[in-house]
Amino acid sequence: MEITLDKITQTEALIKINLKQDDYQPKVDEKVREYSKKANLKGFRQGKVPIGVIKKMFGKAIIAEEINDLLSRNLNEYIKEHDLQLLSDPEPNQEKVEDINWEDQKEFEFEYSVGLAGEFELRPEQLTIKKYTIKVNAKLIDETIENLRKQHGTMINPEISEAGDIIFGDIKHITSETMNTHAIDLNKVDKKERSKLVGVKKDDVVIFDMKRAFKDNHQASHLLNVSEDEYKKMKGPFEILVKNINRQIPADINQELFDKIYGPDQVKDEAEFREKIEVSIGEDYKYETEIHFERSIQKALLEKTKIQLPEAFLKSKLVDRSKNDEQLTEDYINEHFSDYMNDVKWSLFQNRIIKKNNLKVEHEEVVEKSKELIRRQFGASPQFAEQLESSIDQFAHNYLTAEEGKNYRQLYSNLINQKVFESLKSHVKAKEKSISAEDFSKLEV
Repeated sequence: MEITLDKITQTEALIKINLKQDDYQPKVDEKVREYSKKANLKGFRQGKVPIGVIKKMFGKAIIAEEINDLLSRNLNEYIKEHDLQLLSDPEPNQEKVEDINWEDQKEFEFEYSVGLAGEFELRPEQLTIKKYTIKVNAKLIDETIENLRKQHGTMINPEISEAGDIIFGDIKHITSETMNTHAIDLNKVDKKERSKLVGVKKDDVVIFDMKRAFKDNHQASHLLNVSEDEYKKMKGPFEILVKNINRQIPADINQELFDKIYGPDQVKDEAEFREKIEVSIGEDYKYETEIHFERSIQKALLEKTKIQLPEAFLKSKLVDRSKNDEQLTEDYINEHFSDYMNDVKWSLFQNRIIKKNNLKVEHEEVVEKSKELIRRQFGASPQFAEQLESSIDQFAHNYLTAEEGKNYRQLYSNLINQKVFESLKSHVKAKEKSISAEDFSKLEV
């Protein structure tokens, strides 16, 4: 057997495999003998079918099966041995395959087209990345407390609406007979139009300007249950038939609220309550700032690492996939191709980091991560937590085996990705910067 790599360009090549009869015949003969012993054919005793009969009936299939197995094993070994950075599975030359004469041909030549990544060097130690810390001020704590009071408050149905209420009703364009029943949160309505919906009562019909009320076309079209394109074509006023008014009365700041949020007797007074909230906000924002830090590292590496890729080859692969995927239109491919290229680059970077640092994820880590997710999902009271722990092994097993192991693969991917970033963060230079939550929300990566 002879395997060669013929480079067409720096990033495209052909892998050629030449097979002689000696490469596959011993295994073919062995398979023929096995068939002879196991075959159950009319006119012959089982295990006594002549080899000549087996060759005549199954010879071509056995040769094709053995050659395909031989090609697969040796192709993979060659790629691994020569550390080829392939960007997709090797694509066989179908014309050569179709021209094979399985009846008489003794020697075979197979050809695979491959896309290769050019040489590149990752230099995370040369990167200086801003790492933000969000200042948890009194305003942020106050806003969080107000949100918690609303979440744990009481819902009432007043007769007349006020600013901040939620109006539930039938919404439609004034010239249309088709209406959609939905809720409008007055906090999300533009101030000028909000006044028309304040002071109304059940069964009132209110005429208002939907285009002014909602600047977000997607939100407005959702309220009407129409597409954005349909909504954009609508002109003139809209109306809502008020069917109900909901008002959330915030909970009082007292022991009952403390116990609902943190458990019985975990917080004794408002001062402790504020301290707990400050810690919780800090932990939440720590997670968000860490994600931002990681994305900034990823963006910097993609921008600063020079690597040559076979763009035409990769685009042709997407075009091939589009034959079985209606979403992959020509316009979609052209619009998102740069993102696709970045995904390819990042995958190469990840593989390099994993290999260089010998990163791996053990089965036990995946199981423990699944348990952590389950605890977070069901969480809460000590009594429930005790019941959960008694069955958590079974819950974890069910979760990880669902959908043919899809959850297992996703968790594995998340954990290895986490280890990649931990490795990168240990090499880059972090430039610490304190920032307000409002300013942080405006940052882009």
